[in-house]
Amino acid sequence: MTIDGIARSRGAKFPSHGMSRSRLQEIRKYSRDRLSAFVDDELAVLGEDEALALLANPFVDTAVLQKVANTPRLVAFYSVRLRLVAHRATPQAHAVKLVHYLHWADLLRLSMEVQVPATTRRAIDTQLLQRLGKLSLGEKIGSAKRCSSALIKALLFDPDPKVFAALLLNQRVREDDLVHFAGSDRASPEQLRMLASDGKWSYRYAIRKALVLNPLTPRAAAASQLRFLSTRDLQQIHRNPATSVYLRRCIERLGGSAAKETASDRGDQA
Repeated sequence: MTIDGIARSRGAKFPSHGMSRSRLQEIRKYSRDRLSAFVDDELAVLGEDEALALLANPFVDTAVLQKVANTPRLVAFYSVRLRLVAHRATPQAHAVKLVHYLHWADLLRLSMEVQVPATTRRAIDTQLLQRLGKLSLGEKIGSAKRCSSALIKALLFDPDPKVFAALLLNQRVREDDLVHFAGSDRASPEQLRMLASDGKWSYRYAIRKALVLNPLTPRAAAASQLRFLSTRDLQQIHRNPATSVYLRRCIERLGGSAAKETASDRGDQA
């Protein structure tokens, strides 16, 4: 859905001082010089429809956007604020300020749009993180499926497993995020079990190893990863004092060189 469509779907009113649809289309196609003259002559009396048509013109530049942003009557319209934040040429001071007045769903979408300047996206991420604690469980789950990296890092440690399950579907989740999570003492056993059984991520070697090393991982989930680890890593895990007796026995039952070499090392030490 377009930015205009989003604003309209939320019940925004679009007053106009008599301009027809064809006139609005004309504004969107003004030449650079005609657009500049239009702003000078009409900015003080523009309605919401006209302002949106103006902002959709490909010749809109920073100077025009600053004039719109400095017109309180126009930035009082939600759709105009939204368009100003989304526009690459909006002066950053204005875009960052207007971020505070956008709805969660729009902030979430803009945080992932590469055409939005990095400075504005950082301000958006800050707003999202500040509002995160006020979300319902359903809103967190919906956001987790399609949020940016900054929000992923915050939601990873949400205590509800449903949020974690939604994050595993997010295409922006990186392996490094999950390796860090799998080795953390903040992860819950249920979340670690989910990661160990995930069809996409459980096959990554670094994640398998981190799951085995984390004492919070349910022992059945940890043991299921052992046969995929290298002999060297199995030896190190077997020697690790923090490794449970159960996992040591599982390594020994694999019957490979790992347990034999570990036992040999112990004999040499004796």
